[in-house]
Amino acid sequence: MADAVEALFISTTSEDNTTCSVQDLRTGTDLWRYKGGGCAQHHGLEMIRLNYVFAANASKPLLHVWPINKQEQLAGLRFVVPGRVNALALTPDGNFLAAGIQENIYLWHLNSGRMLNTLAKHYQPVTCLRFTDNGEHFVSGGKDGSVLVWDLTFAAAPLDTGGGKDSTDPLYSFNDHGLAVTDLYSGIGGIRSYLYTVSLDRCCKVYDLCGGVLLLSVVFPVALHSVIVDKMETQVFVGSGDGQVFVFHMEKAPRMKEYHLEEEDVQAFVGHTAGRAITCLALNMSATALVSGGEDNQVCVWDVGSRQLVKSLPQNGSVSNLRVRLLSPAVFLPEHKQPQLFADSLKRMISPPDENDGIELLMDGDGETGLKTPEIDCTISYPGTDAEILRQLLVSLSTREKEEDEEDEAEEAEEVESAAEEAQSEAEEMEEVESASGEEDADEDEPSASSTNGVEVEKLLAENARLKEESKRMFEIMFKYISSDPSALGEILAEKEKPKRKKPRQNQ
Repeated sequence: MADAVEALFISTTSEDNTTCSVQDLRTGTDLWRYKGGGCAQHHGLEMIRLNYVFAANASKPLLHVWPINKQEQLAGLRFVVPGRVNALALTPDGNFLAAGIQENIYLWHLNSGRMLNTLAKHYQPVTCLRFTDNGEHFVSGGKDGSVLVWDLTFAAAPLDTGGGKDSTDPLYSFNDHGLAVTDLYSGIGGIRSYLYTVSLDRCCKVYDLCGGVLLLSVVFPVALHSVIVDKMETQVFVGSGDGQVFVFHMEKAPRMKEYHLEEEDVQAFVGHTAGRAITCLALNMSATALVSGGEDNQVCVWDVGSRQLVKSLPQNGSVSNLRVRLLSPAVFLPEHKQPQLFADSLKRMISPPDENDGIELLMDGDGETGLKTPEIDCTISYPGTDAEILRQLLVSLSTREKEEDEEDEAEEAEEVESAAEEAQSEAEEMEEVESASGEEDADEDEPSASSTNGVEVEKLLAENARLKEESKRMFEIMFKYISSDPSALGEILAEKEKPKRKKPRQNQ
């Protein structure tokens, strides 16, 4: 990782052939360019790990895909969607795609290309989408001022709950903003994280996703267009409509639900053209450098501690998306092959359920009651200090687990022994049959043996002895195999096909 750099992915609204450019955040040098996708939509640039770059076309109902080490799009691959995409989001593993088209949210399974569902709970076009860090939920904001939190499981696979209730209803519906929601950010922790939203109504609101409640509303002097939070969630950076980036410290949050920041109290990063909105923000890996892009065709890099402008990177158009990724320049070499993680096309209609969609689970008797965990006997008194009591409890729990394991081993040994006895009885029956057949053959061949001086009789006796030795040797091999590998018992019992046979034990 000595040659790793922090790469800045930038998309603009310029009309040139470059959709997204990659620059070194530290030096500002160009590393790569992705061409042929037109202008990328605001909130329309996503990445699948360090394998592929996705961009939504700002004027056409198209999604463009580039391998990270190719300047041209994938040959023969063109994702056509039902309409022009306003916002785009991908799960961290790259398996599910959410796209906001007008007031609707479309969900696709990328590996198969199937459209899973269409969500229509916004009353005006969707403006931004974001998945939580674990990909189990996603959040949407719209021009109607509403912020909806969705459970991906129920949104992608709706259930008939009865009673007229729709299983695809959002988990939470926040309607605290009075104007369009322009950006949102979800912290670390999945559904237990904090949600930060900004709007044209000059408010930055903080929600607790675990309880679905509004914690804080910070009112700024001007309209807000973008938001980013550091990993520790101690500093909230918001981009305003007048070309300034404001910072709000969460560890100094007031003891009130709504707090108005006066102009003299606001800490701002000043360097963009006045009166031009800050459309997007990003932080480097260590949260020591803040990157801002605006409508003034500038990308500015700031030192967070001193709020000083470090460098300014001029662009050919208004900046629409910013992403910071830690990577090695070697990923752009052409010899690296990217795995195909998605289908060649996206379906434009919801696919009906398939009988192969489910997963069959084979359950034994233990699966009906679930796994049992040893319980603590609260009727026993444990004298001593807290540490001694905890130690005694742990010893008692481990002792019970050991006794249960010994019982399981004893049962397995009994099953192995019974299987060995059955195998021995089968071998004895085979010997009796072989000896009887040998005697019959000898009796039938007596006339010929007398005529051939007993040569045929001696051959039959030698063959019979050889078969007995071979059956004895096979029995010993079978017994050793069963004794050393108890799992083979299941195969032997299955061959018996008895109506009342024991089920093989599942290894925990």
